[in-house]
Amino acid sequence: MDAIVWLLLALGFGFLAYLLYTGQFRWLFGVVRNMVLGVAGILGVNALLSGIGLAAGVGVNAVTTLVIGLLGVPGFLLLYGVQLLL
Repeated sequence: MDAIVWLLLALGFGFLAYLLYTGQFRWLFGVVRNMVLGVAGILGVNALLSGIGLAAGVGVNAVTTLVIGLLGVPGFLLLYGVQLLL
């Protein structure tokens, strides 16, 4: 069983190294950057909203992080728009 796990890990790292070497890995860095900036934006806007007395804010979880990571600023605005509608 351990040999299978090590083989799968080696194949996964080999595939990631291939993507990094060929330059096809660049899009993933953009998604991760959007995720980090999006979570920081959510936390900042939620702090601003609670500071002025509004408790409505978007929670930080896997779904919201993925939406912002894939869509960027439009995803950020989408989450707050949906929050206002609900």
